[in-house]
Formats: sequence, structure tokens, C-alpha cells
Amino acid sequence: MVDVGGQRSERKRWFECFDSVTSILFLVSSSEYDQVLMEDRQTNRLTESLNIFETIVNNRVFANVSIILFLNKTDLLEDKVKTVNIKDYFSEFTGEPHNLQDVQKFLVECFRNKRREQQQKPLYHHFTTAINTENIRLVFRDVKDTILHDNLKQLMLQ
Repeated sequence: MVDVGGQRSERKRWFECFDSVTSILFLVSSSEYDQVLMEDRQTNRLTESLNIFETIVNNRVFANVSIILFLNKTDLLEDKVKTVNIKDYFSEFTGEPHNLQDVQKFLVECFRNKRREQQQKPLYHHFTTAINTENIRLVFRDVKDTILHDNLKQLMLQ
């Protein structure tokens, strides 16, 4: 497991670590659509996450890698959509800004749309709340099954 969320200047070195990766677990805070980065105070945090995701999913090194997207902090997102209009930060949002399902659907589509080749391996996604142990237990069971299934499928093709 490698945490790639650090300094921007270190990101170019990431790909050297990933020559035998079978799955990528990409964790993003679903509730940060109205916040900016600590390091520059201008870049939207969700936009930054989308840019990192785009770099990863479109790299040829990961063409045959399963991508599992965790949209964490769903509890905070649920509270935030009641008071903070996502359209103020993402003008392309067309749903009901105070509807949790509309916002979640939009977030997933934002990440899906970053993939240049839609025929790549599937993009799995899970909305999570890290402090909800039952939620995390179920999600990780599903993730384990997904990774196992993908690895078995890949072995059968070789």
C-alpha cells in the first residue's frame, strides 16, 4: 500500500513503485467540494483529487488494473449538502444541490469522466464513512471479493 497524497513535487516518482500492481484503491473525501488546499489556498480540494485521479487512471502502467474509488466522509457530505450548494463550486452540476443522491451521482460521474478510454477495466466505487465500522467491514469485504475475482480472471487468461 502506498499513500500518494503528499507533496505535489513527489508525485512524478509514484509510477516507479507500481510495476506489479493489480488494484488501486483511490481514497477521496466526498465532502471537500467547497474547500481549498492548505498549500496554495486557491485550488479546490476535489478538483485536485480529480486531477490526481486522472493522472493515475490514464497512465498506461495501469491499463489492466482494477480501480476502486472510495468516496469517504459520507456523513459529512450528508450534512454539507443541506447548507452548501455544490453548484457554487462546480457549475456543471445539474441535479438538486441539496439532494444527497444527486450530489453522490455527480461525484462518481466526475471521476468516471476523467478516464479517457471508457473500455478500460471497470471503475468500482463505494461511499464510505470511516467511523462506521459496519460500513467499512462490508465495503472491504466487497473490495476483497473484487480484487480476488479480478486476480483469478487474470490468471485464467494467462
